[in-house]
Amino acid sequence: MRHLILVFTMLLLGQSVFADEYDKENFEIVDVGQKASSHGWYVTYKLDDETFAILAPHHWQETVSFLLIGEKKALLIDTGMAFGNIRLNVEALTDKPIIVANSHSHYDHVSNNYNFDTIYGRDLDFTRKNASGHPKTTWQNAIQPSAVSDNLPPEFDFESYENKGFEIDHYLKDGEIIDLGGRKIEVIYTPGHTPDGMLFFDRERGYLSTGDTFYPSTLWAHRSDADFKDYIESAKKMAELEPHVKYILPGHGEIVANPNFLGKLYEAFLAMRDPNTPYETGEDRRRYQFDGFAALVADPPE
Repeated sequence: MRHLILVFTMLLLGQSVFADEYDKENFEIVDVGQKASSHGWYVTYKLDDETFAILAPHHWQETVSFLLIGEKKALLIDTGMAFGNIRLNVEALTDKPIIVANSHSHYDHVSNNYNFDTIYGRDLDFTRKNASGHPKTTWQNAIQPSAVSDNLPPEFDFESYENKGFEIDHYLKDGEIIDLGGRKIEVIYTPGHTPDGMLFFDRERGYLSTGDTFYPSTLWAHRSDADFKDYIESAKKMAELEPHVKYILPGHGEIVANPNFLGKLYEAFLAMRDPNTPYETGEDRRRYQFDGFAALVADPPE
């Protein structure tokens, strides 16, 4: 009996450790200083010696940018909302030349792009339009005091905030390899959330940056710039990558997520095609709840 209790206890502990493996509390917080962190607006987590997650936890969006450092260059995936200057945070972590690439071109992922010299993006009219700067109507609900919980940078001003445009220096192709020197990052097109969605995959380390195509919360696939059929095809592509992924690097909230969400995402989108799958309705859209995440889609989805 004691042996059985011991085995059961070990199993429970093992499950607990496994469940906590993706919790941000398991990762070291890097102190980059008050100025570089925009007075605590950004919190930097170390995934390994050459990989960092830069979280903006004090806004309801909780955007996450990822810095991948090679021997010759560094890649910054997404630049957030520009409440603070994320470039200062990045330069406190590396002195390598920085390439910015965006998982997609919504305002909450590109607003600090203008602070950088080298930007990679998609060769799409959708992307070029967003690169010219997002009008206030696209972000006014997020740029207001009620959106912020703490640590608002002292130099930030809601009234004077603007989403500044940027120039794309290089158009990325599907399957292209971004060589950082001793570290190669694969570009994978994943339209659905937006037409210009992309994944960035470090196959050697098993890190898959998914932007807003997946994060463990409520996914947005209901807006006019989303496409349900494209999302399904992208989710299928992501599910096929699952065996090769150690960490999902999501665009919001968490700094890493369990790769088994990749298969669950595809299953979820297939389930939303089934009229028998339960959902909530509201404002010409549906909300489906799944294990560990939800999805908003148009009503009907396609």
